[in-house]
Amino acid sequence: MSQRCFFIIAQAVLASGLLVGCATTRQLAVDYPKTESVAVKPLRGQTTVSGDDYYVQWLSEFEFKGDSALKGGCNEMGGHYENGDLSAAVVFAVHNDALKLQREASGFLYQATTGRCNFKLETKKANLTPWLRLDSAKDTQIEYRFLTSNSHESNLSQLVEDLNTASGLFALTGVGTGMAVMGKLAGNWVESNPPVVAKTPTPAGKLSSETHTLPAGVVLNADSAGLNQTRLPVYEVLEGGWNIWSSETKMLGELRIYPELVSSLLLKTVGDATPDAHDLSLEELWRAPIQTANGEQRLQQLLAQIDAADRPNLQPDWRDYSDVETQCRRLKLVMKDLGFNKFDRNALLYYFLNKSPDWKNFNISMQRAMTDEIRPKLLEQYRSTNFSGCLAPEDYWVMKSMRLAVNTEQDWDALASSRQKKEGILNPVQSAGRQLLAALKSPDKDEVARQLYPLLNTEKAGNGSVLLQNHLSNFGLETLLQLPPIPDEGVVVSAAQLAGVFAGLNVDSYSCARPAQEQGQPLAHIGILLFATKPGSPRDKGGALEFELAQGRIVRLAFQHPSFRDFEQNLADYPDLGGCRIDAEFLNRLH
Repeated sequence: MSQRCFFIIAQAVLASGLLVGCATTRQLAVDYPKTESVAVKPLRGQTTVSGDDYYVQWLSEFEFKGDSALKGGCNEMGGHYENGDLSAAVVFAVHNDALKLQREASGFLYQATTGRCNFKLETKKANLTPWLRLDSAKDTQIEYRFLTSNSHESNLSQLVEDLNTASGLFALTGVGTGMAVMGKLAGNWVESNPPVVAKTPTPAGKLSSETHTLPAGVVLNADSAGLNQTRLPVYEVLEGGWNIWSSETKMLGELRIYPELVSSLLLKTVGDATPDAHDLSLEELWRAPIQTANGEQRLQQLLAQIDAADRPNLQPDWRDYSDVETQCRRLKLVMKDLGFNKFDRNALLYYFLNKSPDWKNFNISMQRAMTDEIRPKLLEQYRSTNFSGCLAPEDYWVMKSMRLAVNTEQDWDALASSRQKKEGILNPVQSAGRQLLAALKSPDKDEVARQLYPLLNTEKAGNGSVLLQNHLSNFGLETLLQLPPIPDEGVVVSAAQLAGVFAGLNVDSYSCARPAQEQGQPLAHIGILLFATKPGSPRDKGGALEFELAQGRIVRLAFQHPSFRDFEQNLADYPDLGGCRIDAEFLNRLH
């Protein structure tokens, strides 16, 4: 071999060695987790947090902290990354035994060969769990494995591909983006949809692995809650290059494992706001979309899959209080078993019960409860149908917080107190009216006088006397009393004289007595009744009689004309008042 040829070969070998020596390898390393706890804020208007307030979902996301490796250009002369000699991945394993929840998800995938730019890095935001009720989520365990390989045969890309396939198939029953299922339905789902298992690559000797369990994500106390979020620092390690004995470590980013909270009205309300459910219907809620392994279903279809022994009848006899209460309880238990929180459960229960007349009567408005056709005894009956076999007092508070029209115990106490005050106004007039009518209806004039005596009293003449006024017409009152013309302010008469007046009027029938009203409010001391006369009476057809009370006794009686007190319009506006209903037919007899 000539000297020139030897020199050329030597130069080629040297150049090759320099290229290899200058080439760099880029690997990733994951540091130990850093966990911090964040207190869960109470919902607006509340001071405490319970496990039934929120749903929580766990996610992983990569946050870059360093510079992109591509910014410096790709001028190195090295191997091709397609060979996949170096690879690294973070894999999460999630399980919750109570929910029969088990799945895996990838945090990131890295592949590289020789050369600073011969790499592929995949970082994708991943949902580690479906939406879980807070009290159910506290038993969720999240582990992570950091895997590294320096072998083409142990390329981790297939592992991550299997995990992504499993994530695509994972869809436990839920609303919107998913909600965990508990109980038998979850078991049936797991049996019919076994999870896709990602196979760890081999040979195992060329694969390094670290596995760690993260702290519990949810910490629940009696009236507070905390959420733990974790950061995994990720570093890039550069080796080789011009100095083959040195390595350089730089922060690449952090892998965050963090929670998101939602209070939800079927996952449509975010943050710490209480859901607003006041403008919905049962039919709308039945159509709420549920994501399942077999595709989207409606909420009503999901409930139809419950075992017959537990499944509620969604079309009970709405007029049968006992049946409706029983089906309400079944629906409540099923909704809780399915993982729905107190807002979603109670919104559905409200609109389910809203088809029941007993439910509407129990949640009667203050305005309607004050009307006279609703008597106190009937009101108590309404209150007794409180669906206590299904709903607890806190359920009513939850419904009320969502702007639903319900009566809590405090509402009923206020309603009963208002009604009692009204009855306190009505009772004296009702009592005096009943006694007055009982006396006037007696066929014997002397018996009428005897019964009227204890009811009447005036300051001027004492017991058994009353001030009698006539605003009706000149029907001969003076003749009946055998008195001179009566002044406008009236005249004080005795019980016997009054009995003679009504005997002379030849009354055919009386209406019931009711309070008089001013500006729509019943008066506590003035009552009114109507009387119809027989043919030949000095007062043709009849009229109205007003009585006024003082200290429980009748001090004034007035034959009344509508111009003095517009009782005719009052009867039209309030046909039933104080337990007295006067039909229009009776009033027409007086015209």
